[in-house]
Amino acid sequence: AQADRCREILSRLSTLNTSEDLISLMSIRELIEELAAPHREFGVRIVTGHDGDGSPEPVMRRNPAVLYGLGNLVENAVDFARHTVRIDLRWSDRQVRIDIVDDGPGYPADQLEKLGEPDLGATRDVQRSRKGGPGLGLGIFIAKTLLERNGATLRFANGGRPEAGAAVTVSWPRSSIEAAAA
Repeated sequence: AQADRCREILSRLSTLNTSEDLISLMSIRELIEELAAPHREFGVRIVTGHDGDGSPEPVMRRNPAVLYGLGNLVENAVDFARHTVRIDLRWSDRQVRIDIVDDGPGYPADQLEKLGEPDLGATRDVQRSRKGGPGLGLGIFIAKTLLERNGATLRFANGGRPEAGAAVTVSWPRSSIEAAAA
């Protein structure tokens, strides 16, 4: 099953740079809705929110690597959520930030600091609601790598209280998002 998952990831990665994807622009809110849409039919409620500081909403070039990386993080949240995944978008004149929070079991404390490293043992040690079993952490590693190569910083955390689940914060300097759209 894990070999099949690796093949699936590599297959998706091989199709990331299609020319039509590289020419279109999208608002950050459109990005969030595109990330949430394929996961709305799995019995987990996905709530999206946005809040800006009064500056115009950022617009970015459609970036398949960013879409895949964020999509993988949303998919993980849906896989582990009990009932709800929340995707919050915040922007200012200096930063763009996306928080993905689920109400699942959270990350094991002893693995939290290793998440995103190429360590196949860094995985949530519970059954996934949709996929059936625990993963190897490869998806998080690939997502983190793709997002960091596009200027993002990632932070993994737990909600800090029972039923609060896992939280991932992905942030970029606004200038890097908008420079890619120029």
